[in-house]
Amino acid sequence: MKKPKIVITKLPKWSYAQWFLLGLYELKRRGDISLSFRLGLIDRLSLYIDNYYAFGVGQRYMSGHDTFCVEGYMQDGNKRKWFCIDHQDSPYLFDSGLLDKVSIYFKMQCPKEFDERGFRLAEGVYAPWTDHQHIDSSVLIPQRGKRKPLTNLFSNIEKVRPLMVGPRHLAYGNGYKALHHGLLHDLNLDCPEATEKMMCYFGNSLGPKPSPESNIADICDYNWESDIMALWKGEIEHPNEKRSKANKILESMGNGYDARLIRDGHSDGSADSVRKDLVIPLEKFCDHISHYQYNLNISGYRLSIPNRFIESFLVGTAIVTDKLAVKWYKPFDSEVFETVEMGYAKDKDVDWDKFRSDITNLPVVSKKEVFAAFQSKWAPEKVAEYIITELTNAR
Repeated sequence: MKKPKIVITKLPKWSYAQWFLLGLYELKRRGDISLSFRLGLIDRLSLYIDNYYAFGVGQRYMSGHDTFCVEGYMQDGNKRKWFCIDHQDSPYLFDSGLLDKVSIYFKMQCPKEFDERGFRLAEGVYAPWTDHQHIDSSVLIPQRGKRKPLTNLFSNIEKVRPLMVGPRHLAYGNGYKALHHGLLHDLNLDCPEATEKMMCYFGNSLGPKPSPESNIADICDYNWESDIMALWKGEIEHPNEKRSKANKILESMGNGYDARLIRDGHSDGSADSVRKDLVIPLEKFCDHISHYQYNLNISGYRLSIPNRFIESFLVGTAIVTDKLAVKWYKPFDSEVFETVEMGYAKDKDVDWDKFRSDITNLPVVSKKEVFAAFQSKWAPEKVAEYIITELTNAR
């Protein structure tokens, strides 16, 4: 039987796609698929150049201004099956045009539930299902602006598939050699068992300042944190406030706990207030995590799952998290422990006593267990196999 052919036609925001690219490269090297690229010049150059400055310029100025989605197709015999990988961090944003076009719509931040009322942020608060595209087509996709309502999600819901989130960065290029080297830099299957219990590493004690406009209900960009904090003022409280409180709880627990809050203040505040002595450089982050049994997560940024999940699994560290509102393409097992709901909930509604009890009495999890989960479910070639299987089975 002829092996399937994967063709990538759009590759925005390279760092979001690198985990899946590496997986597809691995399947190509195994002889399971053929892989090719039909890209613009800048994106194509990224397949051959592994350079910090070129990567930065390409990411900032030349890639991803018109889409949040990797696009491509699988040629399966005589049938061409289009797909996209939506890396938008807001679980309730989708590209309406691609929902109609593709056979499979992979969503990195895939909601656990699709409710007609919208995506639940907190008790009684639902963000409406929203299009990537702005009403004003001259506004670039990542910029602030009122977006179109999403009217075709539920008519295309059978196309939507959960995916996962890779690490923040593998390489300064998108070729196989660079990505494989980046994985080997962070992956450490020979880590000794953790000597410490739990860590947390959070950015700010407060969210952004709410947008000041008095007509926020008329102009709200549901992908803009300041807008949603203004729109639902008094109904939600920012996740960073829970992170700050959880950080203080970990600080009080003594030896074996490492609590780091990098800045006390608003997330859009001055960089002068950053606690530089607490900052862990990206290239040393996974090594730091490896010394702990657990890494604490509190869902933020519209309740998305952050990179800290996979960056922890790479070194055999488990995650303890508040209740998740999104899912990956396979269920979590002992590598993730869920405690109480936090996210955008009001502080008074968080069961802090249960949280303290949960993190004090966490089950012992070995690195062997976490590595086994990583290798069987989350490794690049595993998610690539899933992508190929879903496309093969698509109508």
